[in-house]
Amino acid sequence: IEYKFTFANMKDGLASKFCNVVSAASNEATTEQVRKRLGHEGLLSKRASVRYADTIGAKKAQDQPEVPVSAGEVLAEMPVAGY
Repeated sequence: IEYKFTFANMKDGLASKFCNVVSAASNEATTEQVRKRLGHEGLLSKRASVRYADTIGAKKAQDQPEVPVSAGEVLAEMPVAGY
């Protein structure tokens, strides 16, 4: 996936700060994936808030349907208004 961002003011250094933060987050995610693949999940030193967010994300992922829901299925579940 490729994203393109446009910054209105290049003089304030916001674009370079943004790129640095995105790069750091990408490196952390890559490191986490490699540790999981190698079976070293227990060695991850995450903050409590990140661990909590991962737990919530995993629970929400389990709640999702295995097959995408179509518009017809959504409409079929809606109550019909009595006119």
